[in-house]
Amino acid sequence: MTKMRDVSFVALAALSAMLGSAGTVDAEDALPTIVTLGDSYINSYGVAAIETFATRLKSALNADGHQVRIVEVGYTNDSGSGLRWLTKSPRGLDLQASPANQVVIVELGQNDCGLLDLDRTRANLDQLLGILAQKRVPVLVVGTAAYDYCSYRNGGDYAERFSKMFSELATKHRDLLYADFKEGVTGYPELLQADHDHPNAAGDAIIVRNMLPMVEALLAQAKPR
Repeated sequence: MTKMRDVSFVALAALSAMLGSAGTVDAEDALPTIVTLGDSYINSYGVAAIETFATRLKSALNADGHQVRIVEVGYTNDSGSGLRWLTKSPRGLDLQASPANQVVIVELGQNDCGLLDLDRTRANLDQLLGILAQKRVPVLVVGTAAYDYCSYRNGGDYAERFSKMFSELATKHRDLLYADFKEGVTGYPELLQADHDHPNAAGDAIIVRNMLPMVEALLAQAKPR
């Protein structure tokens, strides 16, 4: 009899643990999800995992009372690969199929000038943002500054037209806009890595601090499941 009671207790404990675990999974699934769709800037190239943009952003949001999941797509590099991710990858198709409670930060385009002309960059981003708008996924469009060599390859007014593209597309699709990912970091060598381009851990900390209000505004638009 004692053995039977012991077995029953163990079974009940296991069932309780399983139900508790299921509740945790359900709670996790209910959290708003931020998808970061972008290049090596937003994916914190060269920065330790515990100090990346995504890690710091999650901590900052948690500190402000926002429990979230952050899904890093990984380096999509250019606008074309970002569009392909959304329209062809399993995760991108899943986002389209189940858009509720998901928001997207889009930071793409800076690497395009060595591969694509500006009209193609604009068309790619326009299509990508159009799909997300159709699915009613809130988006924060994050601009970047054009590299100097882009103007040599594409004409002297490239940098100006490139910068305007982000605000024009955000306005067209009624998205939020953060004009320059590296605001507060560009021009400060101590906040950049040895390549004088990618933010270091201290730079990412400043970027998160500056961008946090816009990300919170983005989360406020999330539609719960």
